[in-house]
Amino acid sequence: MTTSERRPLAIAGLLRADVDGIVDAWRELCRWDPMLPPQSNPPIAAALVSALADALEHPQPLGWGPDPEMEKVVGAFTLSAGSLDIAIGELVCLGESLRRRLFDRIPDAEVDETHMRLEMIIDRAIGAAAQHAAARAEMHTVIDNATGLLNRYALDRDLRREVARAQRYRRRICVLVLCVTDETTVPGFATALREGVRAGDLAYRVAGDELAAILAESDPIVGDTVVGRLEAAGAPAFTYGISAYPDDGEDPETLLEVALHRAR
Repeated sequence: MTTSERRPLAIAGLLRADVDGIVDAWRELCRWDPMLPPQSNPPIAAALVSALADALEHPQPLGWGPDPEMEKVVGAFTLSAGSLDIAIGELVCLGESLRRRLFDRIPDAEVDETHMRLEMIIDRAIGAAAQHAAARAEMHTVIDNATGLLNRYALDRDLRREVARAQRYRRRICVLVLCVTDETTVPGFATALREGVRAGDLAYRVAGDELAAILAESDPIVGDTVVGRLEAAGAPAFTYGISAYPDDGEDPETLLEVALHRAR
């Protein structure tokens, strides 16, 4: 899209002048849409309509992705909607309510471009809603509820990534595994571990009494330093093991196995 094609369109001004009317029309359409729960009421509706007006007035070129402010508001909208299918259904209704309420007031010369811009922005809003929902879903799948640490799935994922980076950039990494003697103390120990690792390093719960940390760009002495911090903080009794790339292995599975063996 060229600079000349990104000129302001009449629909942006019409939207700004009729936010309340658009919101009412949108809510009415949502209430009667058979694909939405009865009496659906889109959240933060006025804020989303205002962000949409901004996006229509200053549209992003196609390759630039979604409008930043629109994406931010859509994230809050998706969270408030409660589920992705409801958020998408309500966004579809928003596009339809705009067409019904405003398109007969758009100059003939702008109809085609207005259709294109509106369709692109609504599509991107739906895409942003899906991304936000996916990110929240993934967060729920990688967090250990009892400790708030990342779980074994996240450890496997992140360790693969860090080993690949170490191989590419010829860096060293370490895996620290800690076994807590009394499993009832795991939640408190998890808090101590989270506070004991360096900024940027992540802590995980591997299994019942096993916790771990990936120490990027580090030698085993960094793992010893973390252990020293835990001991100085009065952490519950534990044993630990450290493995280092590439000395103890060059693949994630071997590194984790070596550290686990040394911790037992």
